Amino acid sequence: MKAFRSFLAASLLISNIHAATPPREWTSSDGKAKFMGDLIEFSDKEVKIRRRTDFNQFRLPLERLSQADQDYVRGLLREKRRDGGLKDGAYAAKVTGQFAKGVSKQGLNYQFWGNPGLDGTKRYPIVIWLHGSGQSGDDNESQLGGAPKILTTEDNQAKRPCFLLAPQCPSADIGWKNEVAEKLLALIADITDHLPVDENRIYLTGSSMGGFGTFGIAAKFPQVFAACVPLCGGGDIKNAEVLKNIPFWVFHGDKDDMVPVERSRAIVEAVKKAGGERMNYTELEGAGHGITGLVYPRTDLHEWLFKQVKAAPESATASN
Repeated sequence: MKAFRSFLAASLLISNIHAATPPREWTSSDGKAKFMGDLIEFSDKEVKIRRRTDFNQFRLPLERLSQADQDYVRGLLREKRRDGGLKDGAYAAKVTGQFAKGVSKQGLNYQFWGNPGLDGTKRYPIVIWLHGSGQSGDDNESQLGGAPKILTTEDNQAKRPCFLLAPQCPSADIGWKNEVAEKLLALIADITDHLPVDENRIYLTGSSMGGFGTFGIAAKFPQVFAACVPLCGGGDIKNAEVLKNIPFWVFHGDKDDMVPVERSRAIVEAVKKAGGERMNYTELEGAGHGITGLVYPRTDLHEWLFKQVKAAPESATASN
């Protein structure tokens, strides 16, 4: 009886520890051996598994398991890394409650804002801000002009906690496309790998050149973003089919003397004609080009944006 109680206690302990990793059928790398077991310990080199048929525990090099099992373990390692990313990780030093400067592995300047008081075991949305042409360069400072900093206030963070990423385009002649867009997506992926970012709530917004960039990057990478908010920009109407499944809220001033309001009207109309039912459009009467101060403080925008969750991926791709 004593031995049984010890066994039962050990089983309950294992069950509690591994509630998040249910029993799994494991397969050897050659596919010849299969068994049901509980994952007890794991690293990027080996696993410790408790076999269900006889409760024996044994260690295996990760490479001795099938590719599917290896991917499963690496996924667990990624989530474990993300859980601790606010305190100990590649971006932990930048999670300070202030905007912190950085340079991505691909050489893209950015500033990042994160709240160190967040619960790392939960997942939070991230808002990516794309600046206009006048903030391009290499000072890693100008890009915050017009940024939706209001999202980082204590009140907004209490209601809708999130991260904020503000990259800097090196040149207005390049814009938010081609190599710059690729570098930005690589940065987003790296941040998501190391911080508790909700991958189903990645939001993209920008003004002027950043408004065009929001349409363009969303069309090129439609599987990434849960919602987009372009201001005083425009998009290629040939990408309407790709964009129709992404929630948008488009803003433009009807007195804009730098980017004609027709640029937003045209893409909104094209997406709606393609069947886009989540294309929202607000034309600001009497407003000119500088509308960030009118748009980003809107509580209805905040409420709408943070309700958006990424839909299932679509097979459509953007036009070249």
